[in-house]
Amino acid sequence: MAKFDAYFALAKAKGIDVLELYFSRGKSTSFKLYNSQIEGYKIAEDISLYARGIVNGKIGYASTEKITKDTPAFLIQEILTNAGTVTKEELAIIFEGSEKYKKRNVFNPAIAELPIETKKERLFALEKKLKALDNRVTQVNACTYNERESEAMLINSYGLKLKRKSNYYYYYAGVLAEASGERKSSGEVHLSNDPADFDLDAFAKKIVEKAVEKFGGTQCKSKNYKVVLDKDVVADLLEAYLENASAEEVQKKTSLMLGKLQQPVASKKVTVMEMPLTKNQFFTYFDDEGVATYNKTVIKKGVLQTYFYNLTTAKKDGVTTTGNGYRGGGKVGVGFNNIVLKPGKKSLQQLFGQVKEGVYITELMGVHAGLNPQSGNFSLQANGFMIEKGQKATPLTLITVAGNLVDVFMNVKEVANDNELLLSSYNVPSVFIKSLTVSGK
Repeated sequence: MAKFDAYFALAKAKGIDVLELYFSRGKSTSFKLYNSQIEGYKIAEDISLYARGIVNGKIGYASTEKITKDTPAFLIQEILTNAGTVTKEELAIIFEGSEKYKKRNVFNPAIAELPIETKKERLFALEKKLKALDNRVTQVNACTYNERESEAMLINSYGLKLKRKSNYYYYYAGVLAEASGERKSSGEVHLSNDPADFDLDAFAKKIVEKAVEKFGGTQCKSKNYKVVLDKDVVADLLEAYLENASAEEVQKKTSLMLGKLQQPVASKKVTVMEMPLTKNQFFTYFDDEGVATYNKTVIKKGVLQTYFYNLTTAKKDGVTTTGNGYRGGGKVGVGFNNIVLKPGKKSLQQLFGQVKEGVYITELMGVHAGLNPQSGNFSLQANGFMIEKGQKATPLTLITVAGNLVDVFMNVKEVANDNELLLSSYNVPSVFIKSLTVSGK
C-alpha cells in the first residue's frame, strides 16, 4: 500500500478532494498441442491502474497500463484535466467503506505448485486418449491448457484498503469425427481451481461421445415443440435476460423488466440468485466501488425481487447500492457474477421423460447478434436432438429456434438438477420449456 502514498500526497497538493485508486494485476499461462507438438506457449502479465478523483464536486478519471516514476503526476494531471468533462451522467461519489466485509481466501497455490511438466504430460495424455477412444475421430483440433491468477486492490483517501486474489485453470479440447462422408465436431471445457479434480478419462469420453452422437443429423418439421434447453444454452439466454435487471437499463427505459419489481418475470419454477460470496474462483467480497457484496435473490419463484445497483444508479433511485458496481474499462457500470439458477430435483433424463415428444437444444449460435435486447425477440441457428418416447433420439442440425426471452422464462415448466459452473461464472441446470418454435424442413 505504501507504494501509492505519493499519489495521495500529490492529489492533496493539487487540490483533489478525494482520490481513489484501483490496481489490478494478472498473470496468465497457456499452451496448446497440435499433432503431439507443444505450440503457442505463453506467459503473460498485465497490470492496470485506474484513478478517480473529486475536484470541486466534479469527478475526473485516469488510467494506465504501465507504472513508472512519472505515473503519479500523469494520473493526477489527467484527473484535473477531465474533471467535469465526463459526458456520462455519473455522480461524483467515492465510497467511504462498508461497515463489514466477508473476506475469504479462495486462492489455491496448488495450481502454481503443480510442475509445468505435469501440466504438459496431462495434455499429451488427453490428446492420446481422444484419438484412441473412437476410430472415427480423425483429428484433435483443439487441446489447450490455460491458467490465470489475478489480484485487485482498492484504496482511497478515506482510508479504505481492500484486496482480493483468485486463480483458476481450465482445459479445452475438441475433436473432429468423420463417418460416411459426414464430419462432426465437439469441444468441452473443464474449469476448476483445484488441479486434483481433473478426471482426464471422463473429460475425453464426454468430448468424443458428443461428437459421434451427432452423426445422422437431420431437420425436424417446423412447428412449436416442447423443448429442453441444455445448461450452456440456458446460461446464454439467462445472461441476456438478466441484463434487463440492471438499474442502468431500467433508468434508460430500455429494460424488459421496467416497472416489474415484485411482479412475475418468470415461471414459479425459476429462482435466480447472485452469489458473489460463494467459495469458488469467482468469489469477490467487494465490488469495484469498494462496496461489500452479499448473496441475494434476484428472482424468487418467478417474481423479480431487486434490480442490480451501483452507487450512482442507487442514488438516482433513492435506494441502497446492491454492491454491483463493476468496471468496464475505466468507468464503473453495473455488473454481476456468480449467478445461480436454483436446481430442481429431476435429472436431465427425467426431463426427457416428462416431455415425451419434443426437442432437446444443445447449441445456439450467435446469441448476441441474433437477439434483440429491446424486444427480447430472437431467431437463432441451433443443433440438438429429437426427444421421442421420453428418450434422446435423432440428432438435429441446421435448425432455427425462435421466440422471446420473456416467454422463454415465463414458460419454464421444470428445472433439472444438473447444475455446472461455467467459464461465464454462471451455475445453471437444463430446463424444460412448455413451447418454443423450431424451424427445420
